[in-house]
This record gives sequence, structure tokens and C-alpha cells, in this order.
Amino acid sequence: MLLNYEAELKSAILHARLADDPTNKKAAAEKAWRDDDIEDLSEDDAEAEPAPNNSVVVIRSIGNSTTSEGKRVSVEFQKFVQRGLPLPAASDLSIARMQLVSEFPWVGSVADDILNRLVGRGHVYVRPTILVGSPGCGKTRFARRLIEELQTPYELVPCGGLSDSAVGGTARRWSSGEPSLAIMAVRRHECAGPAIILDEIEKVGTGRHNGNVHDVLIGLLEKETSRRWFDPYVEANCDLSHVSWLMTANEVGSVSAVLKDRCRILRFPEPGPDQLPLLASRILERLYLEAGHDPRWGTPLEGFELAALAGNWPGGSIRKLERLVEKLVEARERHWGRQ
Repeated sequence: MLLNYEAELKSAILHARLADDPTNKKAAAEKAWRDDDIEDLSEDDAEAEPAPNNSVVVIRSIGNSTTSEGKRVSVEFQKFVQRGLPLPAASDLSIARMQLVSEFPWVGSVADDILNRLVGRGHVYVRPTILVGSPGCGKTRFARRLIEELQTPYELVPCGGLSDSAVGGTARRWSSGEPSLAIMAVRRHECAGPAIILDEIEKVGTGRHNGNVHDVLIGLLEKETSRRWFDPYVEANCDLSHVSWLMTANEVGSVSAVLKDRCRILRFPEPGPDQLPLLASRILERLYLEAGHDPRWGTPLEGFELAALAGNWPGGSIRKLERLVEKLVEARERHWGRQ
């Protein structure tokens, strides 16, 4: 028995080392970057549990409140200082899973991986997670629908051209001064635990001439530092440890190692050709809605139409399938116009 365990242990450690070896290109391409199945019961997570009333004081004070700028910020945040804000209550996870799997049947394992870690919690908190998949495979929409099904307020932020000040905030002394992204989400939704979805995190610049988004995010993703996050606009420590961070990426090769080390990285699969009837029908319905028509009046896809789509879409990017369905609708309208 001991020999069997030793062999299994050596094999597991070897696979882990190969997966983390940056010179192993095949492993780097295929790595799902999953944590162990054992739930993380670290001291930080235990300390982050909210008070029994399920509320958290995010802003306890306004720094330098006697200055002219401080007085202005005090007025701006007066309803949040020393006020306990609610956390998003846990919803029925079985219903959320059923809905997600019906919309994204090719990613049931990803949905399970995230939802299983919410079992038994009194409120919604998704550990920092990056969904990695090819362009157009549906990961951004899945991230949005996941948070919606969890009934959690959220912000969806495209990362192309995103600056460090947009995430970490800007000092109030500047005319462009503004709170950090998380504080703005807390203020907008009046919730201590909103979700922030960063779309295509790999598009964030890595230069450090004017600061770096990855460096700012590191502090927000760590429980210890996010619980005492110093916001340059509020000029005080804020508790942002209950904010959920969900990111998408087409690849993670350009994402800094320290940022990846603080996230769970899940491989997001592409839809296969067996998903064609479902996806094409939904795209067709959406096109009718966008055109101002009742989708119930739309003619379902005929067998030969599905065959034509299947001959040109072997699976993969949903955006490519959308363009094909658009061409199909145009062909339909031309045909009907001649009758």
C-alpha cells in the first residue's frame, strides 16, 4: 500500500513540475492551471468571513477630511463611511448550474469547478479566476451569465488600453482624481461584494513607465492586502476583500507570473460541431430580436440549412458561426423576396 502511494505521489509531483516548467511548451499550452480539489482553508480565508449580519464596513473613514478636497470627498462618500454594506446572498446553486449548462453545454466542468466552491457559503465570493480559451469561444458571455445567475452586481471592464489608475484609482489632488475600480463598484451597487469581470486581461500593457495594471491587481487579489486596501482618492484603508475578480484571456503567456500565481486558471473549451443546432438557433433568434421582429415568427432552421452551416463551421469560434448565420438570414430574405 505504501509503495503504491509513493509511486502516485512521485507521479503527481512530476506532473506538477512539468506543468509549471516554462520551457515545457506543450505543458504550458495545455495547462488548466487548476488548484487542488481540496478547498483552501487558509487563515486569510477564515479571517475574511463577515459578521453574522452578513454586512461589511468597506470605508471606515476619509483621510485628511479637514482639507478642501477631503471635505468634498467626505460629502461624496458620506452615506458609506462606517456603514455596513450587504454582501450578495448565496442563491440556489442547482438552479444556476442548470441554467448555465443549458446555455453553455460544452463547459459544464468549468461551471461545476466554480460553483462547487460556493457550496455552504452564506454569500457569494468567487476566488480570483482567469478563464483561458481561444477567441470567440464564449468565455466573456459565460463569465457575465455566471455572475448574473449568482445574482451578484458586477462591472464588465474591457482591458484593451486599461491603465493602472483606472484600476487602482487616482489621487484626489489631481483634476482627474477618482476612486479605484473596486470602490466605484461598491459605491455604484451599494454592495460590499460586487464582482468585477476583466475581459481579455492579456491586453493590459506590461510597461511600467506610468504604472502597471498587473502590479495594482496583485494587491487587490490578495486577501491580506485587499482587506486594508489604501485607496488614493479616499486616502484611507478600505476593506475590498469580498470583491470577486473574474478575468478572461485568449492566452496567459503575456500575463505576469505573479498575477497568475494569485489566480485559479481554468481552461475554457471551444464548442464542438455537436453544439451547432443549439448555437445556430439562438443566434437566429437574437438576429430576429435585433431586427425588431418577434422571434416566434422566425422559421426554424431547416435540415439543409444546418448542413450548410456544418459544412463551414467545424466548431470553435462562436463569432465565426454568427457571421455564417447572418449570411444565411440574408440568403433567406433574398429567396423570400423573389417569391
